[in-house]
Amino acid sequence: MATAVCDQGMIRYEEKGIGEPLILIHGVGLDHTMWEKQVEGLAGHFRVIVYDMVGHGGSEHPPAPYTLSQFVEQLAGLMNYLKIEKSHVVGFSMGGMVAQAFAKKYKERLKTLTIMSAVANRTEEQRKAILSRVEEVKKTGPASTIEPAIQRWFNEEFIEKERTIVDQIRKRLETNNPASYLAAYTLFATADEELWPELKQISQPTFILTGEDDIGSNPEMAKQMHKEIAHSEVFIVPGMKHMLPMEGADIVNKAIRFFIEKQAIPAK
Repeated sequence: MATAVCDQGMIRYEEKGIGEPLILIHGVGLDHTMWEKQVEGLAGHFRVIVYDMVGHGGSEHPPAPYTLSQFVEQLAGLMNYLKIEKSHVVGFSMGGMVAQAFAKKYKERLKTLTIMSAVANRTEEQRKAILSRVEEVKKTGPASTIEPAIQRWFNEEFIEKERTIVDQIRKRLETNNPASYLAAYTLFATADEELWPELKQISQPTFILTGEDDIGSNPEMAKQMHKEIAHSEVFIVPGMKHMLPMEGADIVNKAIRFFIEKQAIPAK
């Protein structure tokens, strides 16, 4: 495990492989370890870099409130530290929000963008649901939200068969810094309002994917993003819920690699 330092403070990161850089951004309440199967599966083709976002894991934990720009500048700072001019970027869930905001501000530094299991343009009902969870975290702490999240994120069969993997996620959620988690979760609950009107500004080749049975980052949201982003493709993964990088690792790894490599083929 390595540590970088930038204007946003300390960043814990890990990298493996050689080739074009591929940076993966985790979801709210998680950390870089959620990408273990992507590091293993893609490091033979890319220089894979994973890191802990602001307020997560071993990276800097500034006081609340958090803004999207903090997360965007953290990513830019990490790229500067690693002397990476341009990279492929994959963002999962809240990481997908960060990746979108980064694509808008630093479009010259992005080769391709992959938005995975991310929300967009929440309805009033969906907004009420996520804000009610924010209030629950404020009142009782993060613990009460963990088991419902596990049920939303994984299929029941996977929970039974892959208990070690699911327990790893459970432990990560249980050991989060409560103040940092609340700050990040509050941003996650509202940031799509900031991003939605600006999606048309994303000009890089973009791959949008989500699980068929993901109720939070649902297929309709993915299709709406696809309509807004000009050079985009959408892929709805059959039979999957939210945690695509873990439960659908093989499908995800092949899809990401295929999309990135396809961009390098000259148009006829």
